[in-house]
Amino acid sequence: MPDAWPGWDDSAVAPERLGDYLRDLCALCDEYGYGQTSLYGHFGQGCVHCSIPFDLVTPDGVRAFRSFMERAADLVVRYGGSLSGEHGDGQARAELLPRMFGDDLTEAFGRFKAIFDPGDRMNPGKVTAPLPLDERLRLGTDYHHGGLTTHFRYPHDEGDFGRAVLRCVGVGRCRRHSGGVMCPSYMVTGEEEHSTRGRARLLFEMLDGTARDGVIAGGWRSGAVRDALDLCLACKGCKADCPVNVDMATYKAEFLSHHYAGRPRPRAHYAMGWLPLTAAL
Repeated sequence: MPDAWPGWDDSAVAPERLGDYLRDLCALCDEYGYGQTSLYGHFGQGCVHCSIPFDLVTPDGVRAFRSFMERAADLVVRYGGSLSGEHGDGQARAELLPRMFGDDLTEAFGRFKAIFDPGDRMNPGKVTAPLPLDERLRLGTDYHHGGLTTHFRYPHDEGDFGRAVLRCVGVGRCRRHSGGVMCPSYMVTGEEEHSTRGRARLLFEMLDGTARDGVIAGGWRSGAVRDALDLCLACKGCKADCPVNVDMATYKAEFLSHHYAGRPRPRAHYAMGWLPLTAAL
């Protein structure tokens, strides 16, 4: 199965028009070769969530992604719907908003925002003066996180640690404050970096930093990633509760094995590591 992405997730039309919209949307997906698209969501309210197998790592794939997004936006507007039925437009759809609101109203949004934010410091690149929808893709044509030598095999991710880290799609179920078993450290701290999602993102940026000068520098030696993983209990709660089965306990073990390779570990590591021997003695 190809990787799928939520690029056109969250469009919405009036419920009585949903059937026709879904048929046209599926036809559009087929036209672009996205026949393995998953559709789900709040159909009773006319809101459609979807995961589409966009190719976001080749120039032709990115061009097809842009073309599809533009035509999908025109499609939902023809049905009198919304580009974003439940969540925000963000950077993924801001460029497309004039297709829904028109140029005059979109310009009025910008002028209104400028009254309160003349320096454009609040949410730059969104809604007004938007960034191109294909400019800051998570992957992109220079993406390359493969070929890493790892201790674990990652059989469900084609043996690729970089692909395993991409499992997180940002649903955020790890950010709950009660119920379930994921994620204990976030429940205590309330900090994104101590959630499963935050840690997965940092690991992704760590690999990105190695490949193309990303945010997290230092690769496996990164202190920022080590600190974010420090409070992870390796309880496997994420593997059970996360809808895409992110296995942060395994990722943490992988990271620490590389992080401390060839240098002393903290004393607590030795105490736990030698526990079976000391217990036997």
